[in-house]
Amino acid sequence: MKLNPIIIAGAGLFWLGSLTAAYYMGMGKNQLASVSGDSPASRSTAGTSATSTAGSGSGKAANGTLIPEAARKVLTVKQIIAKAKNSMQGGAMQNPRAMMKAMALIEEIAPEDIMEALAELEKGTDPQQKMIFQMALLGRWAEVDGAVAMKYAEEHPSGAGMMAQMGKMGVASAWAEKDPEAVWKWYQGQAEADGGAMFGGNMVLASLFASMAVKDPDLAFKRLEEIDGPGKMMALAGLMQVGLFDDDKRQMVLKKIDSIPDEAERKQAKQMMLSQLAMASPDQAIAWMKTQPAAEQSELRVSIGTMLMMSDPKQGASILLEGATDGEKPQRYATVIGSWAHFDTNAAGTWLREQPQGPHLDNARESFVRTASQKDPESAMAWAGTITDSSTRVTSTITAYQAWKKKDAAAADRALEASGLSADHREVVRTADSTAPKTPTPTPAPAPAPSFTKSSPEN
Repeated sequence: MKLNPIIIAGAGLFWLGSLTAAYYMGMGKNQLASVSGDSPASRSTAGTSATSTAGSGSGKAANGTLIPEAARKVLTVKQIIAKAKNSMQGGAMQNPRAMMKAMALIEEIAPEDIMEALAELEKGTDPQQKMIFQMALLGRWAEVDGAVAMKYAEEHPSGAGMMAQMGKMGVASAWAEKDPEAVWKWYQGQAEADGGAMFGGNMVLASLFASMAVKDPDLAFKRLEEIDGPGKMMALAGLMQVGLFDDDKRQMVLKKIDSIPDEAERKQAKQMMLSQLAMASPDQAIAWMKTQPAAEQSELRVSIGTMLMMSDPKQGASILLEGATDGEKPQRYATVIGSWAHFDTNAAGTWLREQPQGPHLDNARESFVRTASQKDPESAMAWAGTITDSSTRVTSTITAYQAWKKKDAAAADRALEASGLSADHREVVRTADSTAPKTPTPTPAPAPAPSFTKSSPEN
């Protein structure tokens, strides 16, 4: 079974979103806990305006002694935004520590200054920075006045496409924790206005259900029944978040999943949960999978194994292949190599060489050749020669040969002559970019490939 793309997208996107959201939402609650009023502009805090000390109370020096508020460094909203942007330079978007530092700076902005901070963000040119900071600020605002924060997010989108929805996602998540029914009504109105289209890739819907499930799981599952189409899986993607780090809630969610009347949706819900759980706690995901009916375990293994290929490819490969039927093995092997070879070609080649050899590995060998050709075309040519299917062997040799020829045409030609392909097939490889039709004769059975690199089949 091929894993539903919605499941992969939902799990991956929401996993990344949850890491960021968990940080800034948590800090936002602490920041706003002591604040009263209906909107940021109407509240007063221990902090001062944009031109006074950002934040409130006394700080601490490195030795732990208290620093009087008056002695703390005074930063304007503009300065805080500038520092936060600077901390996100280069590869900071992939650096959790840099992200946390930037979010900590954003949290220093006094609640009543959020509007000014958002206006300052509008002057920026980096769409990713704008998206992250806007999402954080709007999430804090939504905890106090969700309707107003959402109106701002609708009128001031950060970027286009999916990025334009991220501000709404942050608002929906925080707002739903306080008033899920209000967010649900807002969402229904948006879906109706969009003519039933897949609103914003349903990222907002996923965020809404994540928060709704925390506050009222029964209500979340009730509302789930009111959704049709692709949005239902994205709602499930959000709903599943409640069980990632809490065993009791996970068991509750899994019991609820068993009550979903539609069999296909029930299976996809289980796959969604396992896909996300595999990233957070693979041992728990595997243990739960083994408690399921034997008839369902094969598909669930694909969900877990596919996700594990990103973090522990050897374990992911083991899960994917355990119990696989002869009919399933060719695709499972191809899935393993298609993922693994992209980030560790030699390790993938070593693992593939250690597997029981035969025609069932042809798809995996072809996948390996496509990836290895860009890094090590010499090794890729050797692997192409081990493919048993004649047609696939020729097309894979073309891939490796063309990549190698760009680096060393003479060496590529010598390897092609020694490849064991028929003369007609070697001509097809040499002239693969020609539009002239070719009718090659059958090529001989594959011969052992030469051993000349770490990832070649005989090393």
